[in-house]
Amino acid sequence: MSKKRHSRGYFIAGIIFVMLLLGLVVKGDLLIKHFLSQSNALPVKAVQIDGVFKNLTKKKIADITGRVCAGQNIATLDVKVLKQELLKEPWIAQVAIQKKMPDTLILSVIEHVPAAYWNDNGIYDAKTRSIFYPDMTKFALPLVKLGAYRDNLCTDVYDSAVSFIRVMTDSPYQMIELYLDNVRCYTITLDNGTKLILGRGQKDGIERLKRFIRSFKHSGLDINDVEYVDLRYDVGFAVGKKPASEDNKKN
Repeated sequence: MSKKRHSRGYFIAGIIFVMLLLGLVVKGDLLIKHFLSQSNALPVKAVQIDGVFKNLTKKKIADITGRVCAGQNIATLDVKVLKQELLKEPWIAQVAIQKKMPDTLILSVIEHVPAAYWNDNGIYDAKTRSIFYPDMTKFALPLVKLGAYRDNLCTDVYDSAVSFIRVMTDSPYQMIELYLDNVRCYTITLDNGTKLILGRGQKDGIERLKRFIRSFKHSGLDINDVEYVDLRYDVGFAVGKKPASEDNKKN
């Protein structure tokens, strides 16, 4: 009987000890969480920005971060909110955010890479295959201009532009603009203003463009006098000449 009483006593004491230990752990966890949740406990004091930038500046990124995180506790900071604010900056394509305790945020930022202008107010990024809308008054690279009646056709138009430019590489012609209209007709604008109407389909457009490059030099026409070349024919093409200027009419 004595041994049983001792065993039972040890068992009860063990349970009490475990309960006390659990209580201390829970209490300690609550105290730590309470401490970490205080706004002045672990404020964000530093921002580390990683990335290679041409049109962005680290100051711009730091300013956005400071506006969102000023006075914030790093432990309770919602990085999703900061990410959303950073992605509102048009030149930021992607951003990853890490917390480095006790007071530093690490931002890994990828800048959009401009590949072509899009319609009248956008730029196409071939890497992310997307359009973004920066302040165009502060950007002036000599890029080809692409366009379509719907923005979700941007990737198709870009891929077609790349194919057409490859066809024209060793020719005397240079494309500065490609547009896809609402009947899916491709039209190229050359650097002298002449328009090449290719019609529908990238593959057919390539073949028609090749035919133009092979044949136009034998037409006896000066491309600078031509307003448009309609290539939507199985054989040959139609040409529209530019209207004569007033000076030419007088001569």
